[in-house]
Amino acid sequence: MTALLKAGLIALATTAPGAALAEWPVDKPITFVIPYGPGGGFDTIVRVLAPELEARLGTTVTPENIPGASGTRGGQAVARAEPDGYTIGIYNIPGLTVSQATETDIGFELGDVTWIANIASDRYALAVAKDSPITTVAELCALDRPIRLSDTGVDSTSSITAVISFSIIGCEIQNITGYSGSNETMIAVMRGEVDATLKPLNSMQGYLESGDLRLLATLSEEPLVEGIPTTTELGYPEISSFGLNRVVGGPPGMPEDLVKKLSDTFMEITASPKFVEWAASTDTGLLPLDAPATEALMLELAKFYEKYAPLLLQTKG
Repeated sequence: MTALLKAGLIALATTAPGAALAEWPVDKPITFVIPYGPGGGFDTIVRVLAPELEARLGTTVTPENIPGASGTRGGQAVARAEPDGYTIGIYNIPGLTVSQATETDIGFELGDVTWIANIASDRYALAVAKDSPITTVAELCALDRPIRLSDTGVDSTSSITAVISFSIIGCEIQNITGYSGSNETMIAVMRGEVDATLKPLNSMQGYLESGDLRLLATLSEEPLVEGIPTTTELGYPEISSFGLNRVVGGPPGMPEDLVKKLSDTFMEITASPKFVEWAASTDTGLLPLDAPATEALMLELAKFYEKYAPLLLQTKG
């Protein structure tokens, strides 16, 4: 009897993952959590991905905006969900990576997230309002007061990048936080509430095309926009390495077969001509990575930002 019971448990253990995959997804919708309000870069990319996921998985995929606390509230919602593949989310990295490096309580453990795929890696740009008298980074730094920048929160990736970048340049800044998403931070510039904003270039695209925002520089090594200097050209090559990753993850403890299925599906989508064309039209820098490669990226970024932890802790303090 003991031998039979042991054999049955082994058989159950070896067939459970396959059984889980065979039953997933069924008629239950998949919730895709967006940790910011509507209209920003994270919201846009999820709403482009959702119908493609539906077509390949055969079930409804519902984007859900859960803004607040620099993107951590959405992450908390995913962390509390069942690890059954029906709740996933998109994460702002390295914003949350820095929170981990500075031992900030974000309501969940970043190391416990089940990493599924990296979708894109965007470059940052610095912009002012169209009618701003400021035309260069040097003029921005020449203000007789700290530069006022708009952001969602002190732990957001753009806020962290701004703190480190302007520290390297040698300019004092004041981050005006509390905006619900990148869209709102750019509107704040247009309203004159702040001097400038530092955001992913693709998130700014619509406002640049309409003429409401004007670029001062891109945080890049190679030119990204004709006539706009790069931080490398301005003499700050170290700043050019900063970027924003849009990473998909799930609750802790997701079965490996579900992770692989989702990861493979995201890789199919990001390689499809339709998605590649969309990315090119919106200046979204695709960087598709499967689950193992994404996990490796997260470990690499954690080590990279550890060296900046003292500066960021000083700023928060």
